[in-house]
Amino acid sequence: MDRNSVSRLLLIAGALLAIYFFMSKKSTSEPIHPLADTYVNAPDFAPDRIDDKGYPAPPPGETCSIKTDTYEAELSSRGAAIVHFKLREPRFAQSAAADLSTTPDHERWRSLRTLFRAQGADDQFRYDRFPWKARQVDPRTCEFTYEDAGLVAVKKLYRSGAGPYELGVETTISNLADAPKKHRFSTGVYAWRTNQELSGSLGRVSPFLSDVACASATQVTRKAPEDFKGAWHTEGGVDRFVTVSNYYFAQAIFPEPGQKVECALLTEAWPTAAGQSAGDDAAAKSYRALMHYPPRELEPKASATYKQTAFYGPKEREVLTHVAGGNRGAGDLIDLGFFTVVAKVLVNFLNILHSKVTFGNWGIAIVLLTVCVRLVLFPLTWKSIQSTVAMRRLKPELDALKEKFKDDQQAFGLAQMELWRKRKINPLGGCLPQLVQMPVWFAMYRTLQTAAEMYHIKFLWFPDLSAPDPFYILPLLLGGFMILQQRIVPMQGVDPVQAKMMMWLMPVIFTVMMLFLPAALGIYMLTNSILGIVQQLAIEKFAPAPVEIGVKEVTAAR
Repeated sequence: MDRNSVSRLLLIAGALLAIYFFMSKKSTSEPIHPLADTYVNAPDFAPDRIDDKGYPAPPPGETCSIKTDTYEAELSSRGAAIVHFKLREPRFAQSAAADLSTTPDHERWRSLRTLFRAQGADDQFRYDRFPWKARQVDPRTCEFTYEDAGLVAVKKLYRSGAGPYELGVETTISNLADAPKKHRFSTGVYAWRTNQELSGSLGRVSPFLSDVACASATQVTRKAPEDFKGAWHTEGGVDRFVTVSNYYFAQAIFPEPGQKVECALLTEAWPTAAGQSAGDDAAAKSYRALMHYPPRELEPKASATYKQTAFYGPKEREVLTHVAGGNRGAGDLIDLGFFTVVAKVLVNFLNILHSKVTFGNWGIAIVLLTVCVRLVLFPLTWKSIQSTVAMRRLKPELDALKEKFKDDQQAFGLAQMELWRKRKINPLGGCLPQLVQMPVWFAMYRTLQTAAEMYHIKFLWFPDLSAPDPFYILPLLLGGFMILQQRIVPMQGVDPVQAKMMMWLMPVIFTVMMLFLPAALGIYMLTNSILGIVQQLAIEKFAPAPVEIGVKEVTAAR
């Protein structure tokens, strides 16, 4: 391995480390004073009790449930909202994400609860919180009703949706008064996570690291906790969805096609004990993504109906394609980062390999994808190989120049540049192709890091492709193959100290990285390493590195 190859390795390592630590950094948002939630309660609305942490905890209320093959949703008359949403498929039911509702003890933050009052549109409803009545219509339908005599009646229906993780929500408001009355309908999704749940390990982001987002026809606006400084972010013209989502799962609401709403997003740091800082592991963050419909005035005896589709489930690409009837851009619930365009191509091809070639085996699909990516990028790799071969063939002449100008580095530099010019060699020719490939590497990293399809999927000895190898076999294999590669191709043109450092530095770096990264990503990196060894053996066969000789041998030869 010559100096040019060493430079490329260092360049690649530096870039990988940069994204590695960028992806794994922990949020350092400043402490935020929670915005007060001020609600007017109906006189017959049972007050919250205070739990042992000083937080309001609602009474159970009447409950109703919807059960399908993929989920069981429990809803409460306290807010006519979701208390629990449990996934029933074994790989989800046996995981930490079994219940996608994280706010069962926070009635005001239960997902899909509705509000009807806003400034200037609050004469139809006297109260924000009131006692609903729950009724189990059938195993897949729940009905909640409320009536304020002589003023308003509300009926809210939940039905299992067409998709495997969908709920249809329909709310009808009837004006019982003898005069026009105005309201403003709002609904939303919420999440609550402690800092301990959100904390990752070295290079490994927590799968529960969450953000809030809303999407219109032209853009998706995503906000992380550090983007908020105690104020709501609002955005009009939203016609696709609002969501709180983490790496693998999403809670999202889709309005009816053609309906535009105002989106309101907020994330706040919440201490869970007196005197606690926002960064304490036991402290929490609340996530809110709401949709506000335009104010509406109802004539006497008139009614208004609002319909939404709620999605609670894994962000699997095939599932998202059909959410809310399809053509709603639900695939944008997945954040593929800066290189989204490249990542989408990789994801689509990976899905094709999984379904059409490997017959449902994700591990083999990753191996095949890695091979295909290497083949597609081979023209760039060939440029790098050609540069390496050219530099090797030039080495005897460079050695002669070093001996000739050993006491004049400036003269040696000029002579070296002139030699490169005459031989039409670009010293950066081996590095530039590697730089061009980096968007693909980063996109692959993001693709495999966010693939819900691999959540709790077994392959070989891995119990979960989305989690690190629990037996540390994969990291050790990767490190071993990297050492093998450098044993096969000893470094040329570097002193023994540099050679020893490079022999161990890169394998150690990648081994440590793989201790915490998903096994799916490790399979890609190991496969890529093996292909790299095969490539290097081919180079050594057809263009072997020149034998390194010392100064004494050069002098004797002359």
